[in-house]
Amino acid sequence: MQINMLMLMFRNAQNCLFLLLLTHIAASNSPPLPPPTHLRPIVGILTVPLASGCVTAAAADSTSLLSVTSCSDSLYVKWLEASGARVVPIRYDSSDTELQNLVSSVNAILFTGGDTPIIHTDSQYMHAAGYLLNHTIASTDHFPLWGTCMGIQTLSILTAGTASVLESGIFTGVDPQMMPLNLTNDATAKSRLLNEQTTPPSVLQSLINAPVTTNLHHDGIDPQSYVTNANLNSFYYVLSTNEDTSGHAFVSTIEAKAHPIYGVQWHPERPQFDWTYQGRLNHDLEAIQTMQYFSNFFVNEARRNGRRFKTEQEETKNLIYNYHPVASGSSYQPYLFDQQQ
Repeated sequence: MQINMLMLMFRNAQNCLFLLLLTHIAASNSPPLPPPTHLRPIVGILTVPLASGCVTAAAADSTSLLSVTSCSDSLYVKWLEASGARVVPIRYDSSDTELQNLVSSVNAILFTGGDTPIIHTDSQYMHAAGYLLNHTIASTDHFPLWGTCMGIQTLSILTAGTASVLESGIFTGVDPQMMPLNLTNDATAKSRLLNEQTTPPSVLQSLINAPVTTNLHHDGIDPQSYVTNANLNSFYYVLSTNEDTSGHAFVSTIEAKAHPIYGVQWHPERPQFDWTYQGRLNHDLEAIQTMQYFSNFFVNEARRNGRRFKTEQEETKNLIYNYHPVASGSSYQPYLFDQQQ
């Protein structure tokens, strides 16, 4: 039943996966990466439903929330801006027409963390995420997509064709927990994100040996699902795994085999910008420099895409600078958005 719902909601999924398989077959003839020449990149952030998305939204005056339907935490905006990107919010409850207008004008997409019940694959949030993932797969230009925490889970469910791959509420001792990564052979040999020929050695050594990745989750994907589910197996490399405090394994980093799509169960924005959790996050220089590598990598991926808004006025109207995060007395602050008209 879950697969049927996804196929109904996730339009053209079979065509997209077929496109992926064709891309694998033609991999030896793939063109070289386009150069990172777009020096004013814009990343679209998919917002999340207000009711389950931004924990500090309650800090706002309740009367100001009457027309608000979605939100996005400022931490993700800061993470992208720190590497030279600008941000456009993409409301999850936008029409397909508006989703298409925005995705055709930005240079990359970010799926953030949150507490949205993504097992409900017929929801508007999962429809919007599926629409954007489909667009990424079908793109003939270099169009990157990144998923963080709930974002990697969303990518996994949509690609697998079933929400059953998500193990909900079973991971213990990893909210919060700083961890190194258990890198796989695919990470250093086949990926672009963590390839030992292109990734700075200091980054790889920190990821392997130091507690630099911030885990804040109770849900995750068992590594075995990336073996047994044919869609996941053919679509992604598993770059790293981890275990919770009870020894339960989860996939912590993935990369698509034929598209610039990346997912992490951990939060690369937290060491730099999150000052909650009573000092339990690692803010040392090693953690910050290592996490900065990932925003630098992703934004540089966006520079390889040449899309632009049709006019400067349209670009200006959509940028995040038209909004301000809600002051909460904390580093964890939400942007709030009305439904797109």
